[in-house]
Amino acid sequence: MERPRDRYRRDPRRSNYRGKEHGKKKQFIKKYRELIIIDLLLHGHPEENKPSWSKTPIAQVITFPDFVLYEVKMNRDSDIKVQEKGTYEEFQRQNKLRDVIKKIDYKDLTNTSKALLQQILEQEVLNFEGEFINFFNNSTSITPRMHALKLLPGVGQKHMWEILNARNRQKFTTFQDISDRTSISNPKKLIAQRVIKELQREGIKYYLFSKTKKYE
Repeated sequence: MERPRDRYRRDPRRSNYRGKEHGKKKQFIKKYRELIIIDLLLHGHPEENKPSWSKTPIAQVITFPDFVLYEVKMNRDSDIKVQEKGTYEEFQRQNKLRDVIKKIDYKDLTNTSKALLQQILEQEVLNFEGEFINFFNNSTSITPRMHALKLLPGVGQKHMWEILNARNRQKFTTFQDISDRTSISNPKKLIAQRVIKELQREGIKYYLFSKTKKYE
């Protein structure tokens, strides 16, 4: 005989767009985490099976410095803008963003988000320059045959040894210093490209910068 409370339990086989799938933990953004708005879906997500008037407006955002993509409920009446930056707490206090819907991957981004992402990442990598200089100065081998430096797009064996020899003589201090002393002309671009590869996740075994895999 069915117990009264059983009839109200959600069927674990069912899921909805909001990502509350059986067995998955609820996603959240820490209040002090910085984020940038990369696109606004004012009429909700096109995949959401609801009338347009009842859809929740959505913001696609990327957080820093952990480089994770999210979709977040937004206030329809706010003056929020694409490429606006601040902490999650600030956006909430200004009544611009609400609850996190879910963490997303690169393939879930809109065309606008994809077009802006490289530019946004390069600027943020520059803002966190000191942390990435530490990567160039202190990165080590991941396996006996794979050094972390070689995971950067375009960095092969020759470039790796060039970087290692230069940093052994003197630690790097800025991206410009890396460019001046090696043949790596645009370090911030390489890092941004690597972050995008990690967000795409196809064929990625090692994550250097994005915590998108860790947060599952």
